[in-house]
Amino acid sequence: MLASKVWCRATGVSLAAKRLYQVPTSTKKIIPIYPPIQPSSLKPTSLLQKIGAIELDSQLDPTGWRRNILKKKKTNEGTTQGVESGDIVRVTYDQSKCSNDPFIGYVLSVDRKEVVQDASILLRNQITKTMVEMRVPIFSPLVEKIDILKKNDGKRRRNKHYYIRGTRLDVGNLEAKLRKRK
Repeated sequence: MLASKVWCRATGVSLAAKRLYQVPTSTKKIIPIYPPIQPSSLKPTSLLQKIGAIELDSQLDPTGWRRNILKKKKTNEGTTQGVESGDIVRVTYDQSKCSNDPFIGYVLSVDRKEVVQDASILLRNQITKTMVEMRVPIFSPLVEKIDILKKNDGKRRRNKHYYIRGTRLDVGNLEAKLRKRK
């Protein structure tokens, strides 16, 4: 530290009385104020979104069926066109790329993301007395198709059906139930 008897020539005050990191000045500091950003100068889409749209159209979803699954558009009957929570779906995998069997499951939630490629559905089923949940990325190249076997009956109107876990509402063996229904 500096000695306590250091004098400032400009102000005539001892520096020991002031904090050492403050420099006394005789002029006012002017803080610049910039004009607000105009909305027209903001770019509506970022580079990441443009690259993602190109990737969707060329590689991940050239026919558009995966984006149709994510739509929330209502039809004349009041049902939605895409997958919603409460539906029963079958996910079929591309056998040339992986060895997964088709999975039938009750849709607990549909996760629509800001970046569309990250969208997924959470499925639940009972396989040999064991409850199984599986998150399926919709735009995965391993997924060949997603079929809606049964639409939501409309009794449970919620976005997420997590509350059915471990209750009497929980899904049983969906494959056996669907076979009985036929």
